Amino acid sequence: MNRAIGRIAVAFLVTLSMVAMSSPVAAQSSDQPDWADDLFADFEEMQPRYNENIGDADMNFAQRQIYNQITGNIVNVYLVGTDVTYSFRMRSDGRITDLQQSRRDDADLRMQMTRDTAEDLAAADNPVPLFVTAAQNGAVVRRNGERTVRGIVINGADGKPIKQATWTVVNTVKGLL
Repeated sequence: MNRAIGRIAVAFLVTLSMVAMSSPVAAQSSDQPDWADDLFADFEEMQPRYNENIGDADMNFAQRQIYNQITGNIVNVYLVGTDVTYSFRMRSDGRITDLQQSRRDDADLRMQMTRDTAEDLAAADNPVPLFVTAAQNGAVVRRNGERTVRGIVINGADGKPIKQATWTVVNTVKGLL
C-alpha cells in the first residue's frame, strides 16, 4: 500500500512539474501591459481581413519586391519603446498564420513598428495597403534626440546573416525605387 501511495505521489509530482513547465506562454502575456492583450486580440480579428485581401493587393514594383522578401518567413514583431512582442508566420502566398503573443527563437525577420502603427493596422478594414505602404516607407528616425521608427522597419533576425544582409540592401534601395 505504501508503495502504491509513493508511486501515485511521484506521478502526481511529475505531472505537476510538467504542467508548471508548460505555462510560461501564459506568463509571458501577463508580463505585458493590459493594452498588449487587447491589441493582440485586435490582431487576431485583423488576420482574416488581411488574408482575405492579400490576393487583391495592388503593389507597385518596389512594394512587390519588399513584400516578396517577407513572404515565407517567421517574423517577430517588436513594438518600439515597449517590451511587447508578437510573432507570425507569413506563408509564401502572403497569408498570415500562426499568430502568437510572444517572440519566436526561430524567427527569420525582425519587424519594428510603433504602437500607433500596430493599432492602425489592426483597425483597418483592409490592412494590406497600409501594411505594404508602411513597410516601403519604414525608416529609423531621430525625434527629439531619440531614435524611433516611422512606419514598419524590417531587418534580418539575430543569427540570420543572409537575411540581415538582404534587408540591409532592401532598406538602402527601397527609398530609391
